[in-house]
Amino acid sequence: MSERPDHLTLSAHRDSVMARMFDAFDWASHPFGTPDKWPPQLRGAFTLLIDAAFPAAMWLGPELNLFYNDAYVPVLGPRHPDAFGRPGREIWGELWPVIGPQFAQVVKTRRGMSIENQRLIMTRHGYDEETFWDYTFSPLTDAQGNVAGVLNQASDVSEREFQARNHRGIIALDNALIAADDADTILATALRTIGETLDADRAGYGEIDASGKALDVLHCWARGDLPAVGGRHAVGQFGITEDLAAGRTVVIDDPRLDPRTSGPDVMALIEQGGIGAGVLVPVIERGRYAAEVFIHSAKSRAWRPHDVDFAETATQRLHHALVRARAENRLRDSEERYRLIFEQANDIIFTADLDQVITDANAAGARALGIPREEIIGRNIADFVNATDHAQTTAMLRQKIEQGGHTRHEVGVIRPDGRQVRWENDSTLVVDRDGFPMGLLSISRDVTEQRAFEERRELLIHELNHRVKNTLSLVQALAHQSFRGREESTVFAARLRALAGAHDLLTQEHWEGVSMAEVARGAVQAFPAGRVVIEGGPGLALQPKQAIAITMALHELATNATKYGALSNDSGRVALAWTAKHGRFRLCWDETGGPPVKVPDHNGFGLRMIERALASDLSGSVTMQFEESGLSCTIDAPLPDGGR
Repeated sequence: MSERPDHLTLSAHRDSVMARMFDAFDWASHPFGTPDKWPPQLRGAFTLLIDAAFPAAMWLGPELNLFYNDAYVPVLGPRHPDAFGRPGREIWGELWPVIGPQFAQVVKTRRGMSIENQRLIMTRHGYDEETFWDYTFSPLTDAQGNVAGVLNQASDVSEREFQARNHRGIIALDNALIAADDADTILATALRTIGETLDADRAGYGEIDASGKALDVLHCWARGDLPAVGGRHAVGQFGITEDLAAGRTVVIDDPRLDPRTSGPDVMALIEQGGIGAGVLVPVIERGRYAAEVFIHSAKSRAWRPHDVDFAETATQRLHHALVRARAENRLRDSEERYRLIFEQANDIIFTADLDQVITDANAAGARALGIPREEIIGRNIADFVNATDHAQTTAMLRQKIEQGGHTRHEVGVIRPDGRQVRWENDSTLVVDRDGFPMGLLSISRDVTEQRAFEERRELLIHELNHRVKNTLSLVQALAHQSFRGREESTVFAARLRALAGAHDLLTQEHWEGVSMAEVARGAVQAFPAGRVVIEGGPGLALQPKQAIAITMALHELATNATKYGALSNDSGRVALAWTAKHGRFRLCWDETGGPPVKVPDHNGFGLRMIERALASDLSGSVTMQFEESGLSCTIDAPLPDGGR
């Protein structure tokens, strides 16, 4: 080791690792020789190099041997300290296709150059690493003016470029997602953008099924030799589900070195999928692990924080776009279904604003009015109804605005051709998202023919009732003349009156049935008031045939009680009640307080009629119990219409 001048013995007055390495270097074997023979500009450059706070290096001699300062050490990574003094091509072989020609140009032209945002793929930790640099090359000349080396000052601007790239990627993603209106387009666009921005080889999106046991991959982007994946995959097979379920992004630089994935079973799946590194971003919905975006590289790589930030931001953008598109699709489907219902419905459908101006009408509405839809829209409801009915629709509208709900009423409609029809109208308010009324939806049915039929039916029923009453009166007169005894005539007339009473009840209900309570009251109303107590029971609607049979049965029971039972004295009482259970009903007639009852030797006409009529008309049975306290009669029969 040769002696050096004091001013080049750097370690003596600098706390620098590289200064000590400078002093210890074997300069005698270097083409430059010992530092005491260096030109002043070269000695000054070394001093500046060692003192610089930023990465700086000198490339000296024909082979551009590398010398550098402390700040340059992180640039080299594990290549330091062996790189000190060695030829540059040996140190940066992977970079030489880029920086070699740049060195050659500086040496040839003896002019420096400034490079900005130079992309360099550096292999420093066992895998390729994308980096970006701003740097300068300045020529160093000897005493003869020849270029003896190159001074290199560098600044790592990777983070700046990555942030800008991520920003451009998010903008591109947002612009693409705004234009996409279906899930397939959103997934294809977003996953391609994510993959290309992160310089990945595969990017996919999957959703967890309802069981939580399977991941359905809906779309996958891939490039190069790495194939796309799809279909259904078991959750948990890679050993990272716990992190994903907790909402934590999983970052794997090298699955062989990661304890979560280094096991033989998991590594077999990873190798089968060609995965060298990966980032998995979970999507949490309502506290549940619902979906994920997975990003794969074919080779191991160091995912930087900005990579993870971009992946998480892009995943959220993707998921929100999917939610929006699916909601819009559901809305479009709903609107399409509404349109089809609106157009194809047989009911008459109108919409109107709060001033009752018609805003739309379906085909059935146009047919009902007999004019085209275009001639209906824009006209007021008042144009098609009389003044009284318009006042009614206005009142109904106010009611809905003040109280909510919907209203149902009938209006008379005047068609443009002058024909008058009747519509049964059911209308409701249309409200905006904040619940404020904005219009009216009206659904109507033309009931003109139905009302005409009902009027004719009513007329016929009244005519029939009048004729039946006349017939019963004639039968009563004939019986009065024909019976030899006064008592027989009276009994027969009472039976006719009971039958006529049941007939009147059915006529009032248009022969559509009558309640058990009404039948019971009508059958016993001719007997002493307060002596027959109708305790009642559940509401039962009897058919006409059943109502007449029970009326006659109760009349005979009351008549018998008046002659022989509880109604034959001043203290007796009758309780009348019914129950319903298991598809059948029981009607109970219980007498108390009358004279002692004896079992008759034979049943008279009335009791025989009860048993036969009820057996025939009700498909039921009658039980008579002649207790000393009074007669008890139980009628058991199926419920009308099976109990519906």
